[in-house]
This record gives sequence, structure tokens and C-alpha cells, in this order.
Amino acid sequence: MNFKYNKNNTQNLDGFIEDNDHFYYLKVYFEDTDAGQIVYHTNYLKYFERARTSLLNLLKIDQVELRKKHNIILVVRKADLIWHKPALLNDLLLIKTCLKYAKNSSITIEQSAHRINKVDKKSEILVSGVIQIVGIDNKFKVKRINKIFNKIFFQNR
Repeated sequence: MNFKYNKNNTQNLDGFIEDNDHFYYLKVYFEDTDAGQIVYHTNYLKYFERARTSLLNLLKIDQVELRKKHNIILVVRKADLIWHKPALLNDLLLIKTCLKYAKNSSITIEQSAHRINKVDKKSEILVSGVIQIVGIDNKFKVKRINKIFNKIFFQNR
């Protein structure tokens, strides 16, 4: 089978930004769940990480280049999550990310996972949380990231 790469086929994989909020869709697969077909609680951290990486991709912030050119590695310093309801096998989830505040060496964001009803397109919140991201170097020393994260998405309002 010959497959021709088309940029338009992949542009929505990173979600979209609207009103300075990032939205990222994903589907719950069998591998995400336990025997009761309920999503493992730790998988929400993975979903949130995917959404944050996709947000950076949309903003043209390349984490590999950050490490190579600026010796900056982005890591989670703190995560405070609340589980409201479980996601289930085959659910369509929407991960929402928005800036809470930015400092010289960290950004704090709010993220939430919502189940999307495929019939009426309404959503219900499943998990919500506040995540703090810091930049560190290869010796684990905190580094300033405010000049690199000068995109409007990361500006305090």
C-alpha cells in the first residue's frame, strides 16, 4: 500500500487553541482500562502530558531543541488532581489546558478531562487539576524559562 504524506492529514493531532485555551481530543482504548473497563487513575497524568506536549507543538516550542540549544528540560514539579467521575472504554475525552499563571522559572496550568457525549456533544468533567511545570538543566538546577515561553498563551492576564 502506498501512502502519500499530507500535512493536512496530521494537523489536528495536536488539538487546537481557542480563546487562549488548548483543547485536545483522545479516545479511551482497552489498554487504558482495568478489568471493569474503567480508566486507570494514573492514565489521566499521561493524557494531560500528551495535551501539554501537543500544546507546545502547536506553539512551535520544540522540547528536543530546548534541551539541545538551551539545556532546558521541562518537568512536572507539582500535580494536584481531583477525580470526579471515571472515564470508560471507548469514551471520547477532551483535555482542556489553560494558563493559571507564569513566573520566571515555572508555569502553572489548569487541566481538565471531560467526557464528550457523542449524541448531544455535551461534556461532563471527569478529572481536574493544577500542574506546575519548571525548567531544569541536566544537573537538575532550575532555569529561567520566561524568555522562551514568551508566547501569548503563557502571558499572565
